[in-house]
Amino acid sequence: MERSSLRVLMVAAVTLAGAADAVPAQASASACTHQWSGPQICISTDGEPGSANPGHVTTAWTNPPKHRQTATVHIKEPDGFRYTVTAHRVRGQLIASVVPGRLMDDGKLCARYAGSSRMACVQIINRM
Repeated sequence: MERSSLRVLMVAAVTLAGAADAVPAQASASACTHQWSGPQICISTDGEPGSANPGHVTTAWTNPPKHRQTATVHIKEPDGFRYTVTAHRVRGQLIASVVPGRLMDDGKLCARYAGSSRMACVQIINRM
């Protein structure tokens, strides 16, 4: 690669890195457990940038036992508020989606499926 092309790429990378720091944190986030040999639990949100409202909270058990058609999901919000939802089988996974309808504090939003000891958590950060 030519020296001038490399310099342009480096300037672009530095510019993008600086721009990323100026963008507000998003309520949108996702995470999965990383135990590949066993059940994998995932959680995601699709909220608006800088909002304390996470929008939809979606959870998935990506490889549940074949006989499970539904499962109870325990969700814990950053402020300690807890609730349960029912996940249903969709294309081999157990999926649940809910709109909490409330603002969340900064902290961990976690999901655990009944029948699995694994828990997935995402960090909620509300910055403007």
